Amino acid sequence: MRNCLLIFDAPDGGVAEHVMRLALGLRDRGWEPVLAGPESASIYEPLRPTGIPVVPLPFRSGYGHPLDDGRALRGLAGLIRCHDFDLVHAHSPKAGALGRLVAFSLNVPTVFTAHGFAFNPAVRGRPGRDLSLLLERSLAPCTDAIICVSDAVRRLALERRLAAPDALHTVHNGATCCELGLEPDRDLERFAHEGPLAGCVTVLGSGKGVDVFIEAGRRVFARMPEARLAVVGNGVLRSELERRARALRLDGRMRFFDYRRPSARQLRSLDVFVSPSPWEAMPIAPLEAMACGVPQVAMDAGGTPEVVSDGETGLLCQPNDPVDLADGITRLLSDASLRRRMSEASRERHRRLFTLDRMVADTTAVFDGVLAGRQSRGRRIAHA
Repeated sequence: MRNCLLIFDAPDGGVAEHVMRLALGLRDRGWEPVLAGPESASIYEPLRPTGIPVVPLPFRSGYGHPLDDGRALRGLAGLIRCHDFDLVHAHSPKAGALGRLVAFSLNVPTVFTAHGFAFNPAVRGRPGRDLSLLLERSLAPCTDAIICVSDAVRRLALERRLAAPDALHTVHNGATCCELGLEPDRDLERFAHEGPLAGCVTVLGSGKGVDVFIEAGRRVFARMPEARLAVVGNGVLRSELERRARALRLDGRMRFFDYRRPSARQLRSLDVFVSPSPWEAMPIAPLEAMACGVPQVAMDAGGTPEVVSDGETGLLCQPNDPVDLADGITRLLSDASLRRRMSEASRERHRRLFTLDRMVADTTAVFDGVLAGRQSRGRRIAHA
């Protein structure tokens, strides 16, 4: 069996979920994955029964913690030397940088998955973009292949001349099939019985557009007083967002619920799934909604249009536009026959394009190409 190290620094959200699902899929395909991640992460508890090794390291966001960064570098170096990994696969900005540096210094084949780039003008201001672009260009020679989670991310990399086209591979995220027989979230299920329910399932942090969803709620209720809206998630902004909803007098008709893994437990209570984030590289939550047959309302930006088929599985709206978002939500909540058609189309689109098995297969194909390339170069050097 071949072994690989998966490195990430996001404690929760889509990147952590992606890494967990990838690790499980790689194991099923004959790899022995080891995870190196932050000191605490939402995926550690569900991973514990699987027996996949997890090594916590002092990853800190940003670059203002040189002592912790040094400890993380030393920890990664010791881990890679100890296990003699066939390949290192790095995810997210900080872990992506530190992991590639260590792997390159130890001559270990390295793949980096770009879940978006910090030099994207849609997500960062000018000074931060310039620094991020400089860093990514410096790391590109240390990377055997870059996996882009959407064509939108790959286009951005090509536009900024980050790497040669043949080093950039699009591998769309995947999601598991909707799990049947799960006990639903009882509070959310009771809320769903009060009226047609639209909801978002997301980390309650900056850049997720939940404030736009709340603002859209006023317009939804003005047109459909019987509608109900739900925000499902945990995060640092939850109290602030709840205060905003109360200030708009939405409490009662818009409610907040804790996220309970797996997402299907709560997605199946929704009539409409809403993804209000103004820019996502390749959002996982709409994929999970699609797998559960829940029509989607999402933003027409980033990799989201590669997931949500406008008019087929859901509706696309203009980013940061609560009026357009309210229009989309109201249209679906008020048309049960349209929702049924989109529900069937969603399950079919997920089965055809966005299964977890397809994602893992495409990822291992990149791994195989990198390892074969290394072996070929080694033979050429030996014969020279």
